[in-house]
Amino acid sequence: MLRFDHLLGLGLAGFVFAAACGGGGEGNAASSSGGGSEPACTTDAQCPASDPCKTAACVAGACVETQAPAGKLVFDGLVPGDCKRKQCTAEGTIEEIVDDTDKPDDGNPCTLDTCTGGVPSNPPDPIMEGAPCGTNSQITCSGGLCVGCSDASQCPQGGVCHVAVCNAMGMMNACGLEIDVGKLVLNGDSGDCVQAVCDMNGLIVPAPAPLDVPPPDDNDCDVESCGEDGTVAHMPQPDGTTCGGSTTCKPSSCSAGACVQMPLPGTDVVTETQVPGDCRTTVCDGMGGMLDQPDDMDVPSDPTPNDCTSPVCSSGTPSTSPKPQGTTCMTAGSTVGMCDGSGNCM
Repeated sequence: MLRFDHLLGLGLAGFVFAAACGGGGEGNAASSSGGGSEPACTTDAQCPASDPCKTAACVAGACVETQAPAGKLVFDGLVPGDCKRKQCTAEGTIEEIVDDTDKPDDGNPCTLDTCTGGVPSNPPDPIMEGAPCGTNSQITCSGGLCVGCSDASQCPQGGVCHVAVCNAMGMMNACGLEIDVGKLVLNGDSGDCVQAVCDMNGLIVPAPAPLDVPPPDDNDCDVESCGEDGTVAHMPQPDGTTCGGSTTCKPSSCSAGACVQMPLPGTDVVTETQVPGDCRTTVCDGMGGMLDQPDDMDVPSDPTPNDCTSPVCSSGTPSTSPKPQGTTCMTAGSTVGMCDGSGNCM
């Protein structure tokens, strides 16, 4: 997720962005114990409140919610500099009240930032009339404007979401600020599909990051990507794609985005593991594993075909057996002879 600590130094607008993304433990439903042996929580930090005007605490292993005290600040929807604030009432609802300490900072050193009865304004600051302003104090305040610029680099630079301009709104040699709408401020976690950008009011707000690449999940049969709405999308792999550590006796493949395993029955021979002539056969055990068993039909080849013995298998063990009496053979003197039925060539 986006690291809120990276927003430090961005001002109140950055704090609003953090709150909008879930900072402060608001916006998630509190959990409760599910009846098992493990507690649902061990600390209050594991119990986010389900409503901005509720508080949650871990009590005896379960998350318990209570109504927040009246006056608790609510950051969801907060607009810095509008001379108002949101807070909880004693009944647990949210009210908006006048806050003349929430002054509108226009980034202009030549004006005052004031609130009057909940109405923001930026009148010229009489104390700054004729005073130096701008970068390195190269130009001068006049009538609430920083004037005398020939280039934007001489002007007050404003906040993170501002762009300094010279000749603002057609006023020759006067500085102004424009909002850099859509400016990327932060993408702290390139896999959460969310980034921080500047909105049309100059506030830092969360926005979708469709070019992010989220980490893969535990499902081999889908591919993760970021959707246009800032959520993680799961695209199914083609049906038949191998998945889940597929083996010969426990083949598995994707079907409609899920990994399906189909253990083969115990009669299926695992051909790739067979050793010809070892009097044994490997078969599937019907549960996804392999079973090595005797196979007296898997007779070794005869290394001495002209003598009076033949290879045989007995309960999975290779041995030799005499050839029938009268079978043609070759004697030690390389003459044609006859087997005597006991394994000798006469």
